[in-house]
Amino acid sequence: MEITSRDVNRLPEVDLPAVPGAALFWTRMLKLGVVLLGLFLLDQLTFVLLDYWLLERLGFERVFWTNFGMGATLFASATALYLAAVTVPAYSHDLEPATRKMFLLAGLIVGPLAGWALCDRYLDFLLMLGGGTFGKVDPVFGLDHGFYVFVLDGLWNVVLTLLGAAIIFVVASALAASGARRRLGEPAGMSRLVTLVGLASTPCTRVAVALLGALIAAAIFLDRYGLVVRENAKDVDPALYATSVFNGATHVDVTGFFSTYNAYFFTTAIALLMTVALVFLMRCLALAVERRSSGDAWRPQAKKAVLGMTLLLAADFVFLGAISLRQLLFVTPNQPVVQLEYIKRHIDATREAFNLEAIEQVSFVPKDGDDPLPTVEQLMAHPALKNAPLWPGFVSRIEALVDPQHAWRVLQTNGDIVVYGPTASIFRNQQKLRPYYDFMDVDTVRYTIDGEKTMLASAAREVPLMDPQPWLAWWGQQFMLFTHGHGLVMSPTARVTKEGEPVYYSSEIPTRAKHGALEAGRQALYYAEGAGTMAYSNVGGMEELDYPTDEGRATVTMKPDEATSVALDTLLKRLVVGWRSGQFWEIVFSGLIGPETHVHYHRTPLERIDRVAPFLFLDTDPFAFVADGETLWMVNGMTVSDRFPYSRYDMLGDMADERSGPYFGRRHRRINYVRDAIKATVNAYSGEVSLYQIADEPVANAWASIYPGLFIPREEMPESVRAQMQYPPQLLHIQFDDIYPIYHMKDPMTFFNMEDMWDDADEVLGPMSLNQATLRGQAGSASKSTTFSIEPFYWMADTGGVLPAARDGSAKLQFVQSMVFTPEKALNLRAIPTVYQDGDDYGRLVCLTVGKGHYHLGPEQADASIDQEPGISQQFGWWQRQGTDVVRGHTTVLLVDGEVIYLEPIFILSQQNPVPQMKKIAAVIRGKARMGDTLEEAIRNALDAARIAQQSQAAARPGALVTREGPEID
Repeated sequence: MEITSRDVNRLPEVDLPAVPGAALFWTRMLKLGVVLLGLFLLDQLTFVLLDYWLLERLGFERVFWTNFGMGATLFASATALYLAAVTVPAYSHDLEPATRKMFLLAGLIVGPLAGWALCDRYLDFLLMLGGGTFGKVDPVFGLDHGFYVFVLDGLWNVVLTLLGAAIIFVVASALAASGARRRLGEPAGMSRLVTLVGLASTPCTRVAVALLGALIAAAIFLDRYGLVVRENAKDVDPALYATSVFNGATHVDVTGFFSTYNAYFFTTAIALLMTVALVFLMRCLALAVERRSSGDAWRPQAKKAVLGMTLLLAADFVFLGAISLRQLLFVTPNQPVVQLEYIKRHIDATREAFNLEAIEQVSFVPKDGDDPLPTVEQLMAHPALKNAPLWPGFVSRIEALVDPQHAWRVLQTNGDIVVYGPTASIFRNQQKLRPYYDFMDVDTVRYTIDGEKTMLASAAREVPLMDPQPWLAWWGQQFMLFTHGHGLVMSPTARVTKEGEPVYYSSEIPTRAKHGALEAGRQALYYAEGAGTMAYSNVGGMEELDYPTDEGRATVTMKPDEATSVALDTLLKRLVVGWRSGQFWEIVFSGLIGPETHVHYHRTPLERIDRVAPFLFLDTDPFAFVADGETLWMVNGMTVSDRFPYSRYDMLGDMADERSGPYFGRRHRRINYVRDAIKATVNAYSGEVSLYQIADEPVANAWASIYPGLFIPREEMPESVRAQMQYPPQLLHIQFDDIYPIYHMKDPMTFFNMEDMWDDADEVLGPMSLNQATLRGQAGSASKSTTFSIEPFYWMADTGGVLPAARDGSAKLQFVQSMVFTPEKALNLRAIPTVYQDGDDYGRLVCLTVGKGHYHLGPEQADASIDQEPGISQQFGWWQRQGTDVVRGHTTVLLVDGEVIYLEPIFILSQQNPVPQMKKIAAVIRGKARMGDTLEEAIRNALDAARIAQQSQAAARPGALVTREGPEID
């Protein structure tokens, strides 16, 4: 059938589909953005609810409401401010309703995002409003140090928030003005860019620009206080770094007319004047676009405004250039004399900020030469040797930022960063007992056993749940069955069996302790370093594995009132916990979970303390101990700041610690003030948290006033807990490894010339075959082993001799922590910093310094003497030829009645059995190295060698020869 044109004309008209307009598209996108933002904020709300339930169970509900109140206030304030910044311009201009709706939707996105970002700074605002004073003022502005530590960050948050809102206000007003005035044509003689600026320059936009200019001026004025906390880094300003004032104001900053101090006032005035000129220019262009100025009348006025801004900007550059020229011509040629006052400020501030002023520097001359040698019995009776740290209570790891000399080693071990950890290896081999148990770390602790202080290597037997395992295939196994570890394994650091293995004081499953001080009533470890997931107790029809038995397994059901876990007694709790655990459907719909079920979360000691006191920097190596029959974790909490005037910045933390990963990016890591102020404990069974304030210092006192009742006074700390306190190793490291080697020089001229720099001593450590392979891969030589820095180590010191007597008469024997230093670019012994850790002397810092003119061999030289002793090197070579690897142990420096004794355990690893065995012990006394099967034998052999050398030297002296040969001459 043929269709005619008449038939076509009879067809009904149908609208063809069209592409939506831009306004409709952006409206839909903005609506989608609002919905997505709402879902994001809802997700964040689940964290808030989990914190509330946890802190309520821990008894810190007041802490939650303090944090929540400040966070909610900041969120609401910033949301309202940024919402107004976006929407006010829309209602100040003649826009269509659809366009205004788009601005409103944009505001509903920008506002809550700004609120969410600002509420994360709630700690800064709490500190700004609740901080106190230091009682000391800075020499530049005359303000108390508390202004910089407590207030300045909060002020910056306010200014930057307002500045961001002002920028949004300017952008929104310019867009609204352009949309409202689109109908105005382009005036003759005006470029398109100038026309666009004129169209945007409505009264609302000019007000926004004026506010922005005023806030920029305020930010510049506030930035002047940064002079006293400024870091004069070499890569930022080499000229300032060369002054040796590594932080704070220098001579050119605060003296003379052309100074940085005056530059801030000058630049602030320039910013305000430029804002006035810019607003005037915008008004001229607006009038021209609106054709309210005749012809080109606007051009001369606009040129005057542009010229004025150009001259103002040039004047500012000239002033800053004059400062640089003054530094180059008048200051640098007269350094260090003109900088001595400022170098002194920097030294004093750094020493105060890192508590170096508390260090007692004691001159020390080690016994040597003709000094009488002690007997074996005298040495072996000394507490330092009775507790010799042969079994290391630590695991050494390569730092995350690998040293170039260790890079080949990492490749050889397929990425294994463990350097040395024989105690952990043996504990795993002998005391895991089941495949689902493991030891995350080994620590050094001390207990009073049979009336004597005894050092023990200690580790918690845990059920780590972070990695996939065959026995965790079903989600219920991971969350409901394998919920906790069991007991502590402990062995004295100085005792070794004939087979080269530890002697256990606490071991097996269920744990059996040989001494009452080590017995724990509740051995289940629900809260531990490896407890990285949630766990559920009181699950319907299913009991938890308590520990394995010969018949199968012992089970347990924890009662809700025995722990600080959260009961899943509401649908909201199940929804939130399911969502955050990643097991949403299982938790919400499982019939195994009922109102009586309770959940344990934030179970690692670091996580748990961080939820209670996020303002603390936590040493990332917590340790477990038994106190009054309970197993507790202790976490060292430090109060820190990065705003202490004139003090040097440094990095706080252990970059070689695997568990420090989640804490690497914490804002408290780069600091210039620190104190050992808080000790936190976590009950390994119940999860209860206690925080003890042990230092009366301004930052800790400020947090105590913000959170009344959060800290327990030191006087109320149980004696059994106080007896286990340890100084934070990461604090000792930053004090002595990073700061004191330079800042022990108090004299500004000596400091400027860096005349007496120290370096941390090195040691040979780990498998010899691997160290030598590393060197072959790097330099084609196996003549020596790679070395590692000696980290802080523990030992028992008898005070009152070389070390100053303990103030606490009941704590003459001190459990101490030490480091060893050599001169920069040298290997001889220079200093032994030591911190006391017992009784009222806890935290007492002593630094034994060997005179610059006195020589005594250092740790690396002691290691070299071990390598060079023929009997020892032959034994090493024989072992390696038999297919056995030799593992060099940690070189420990012990002080015994003025003698410096180096001890090094020697382990072997066979091809059939990769578990290390302690086969020999090497001792170095007065430069003579010898080995023995036992510690006593090694000491005896080294003493005999030193005695022979002493007699030989005495006989070789000229005076001795004359005396012996005199009768024959006569």
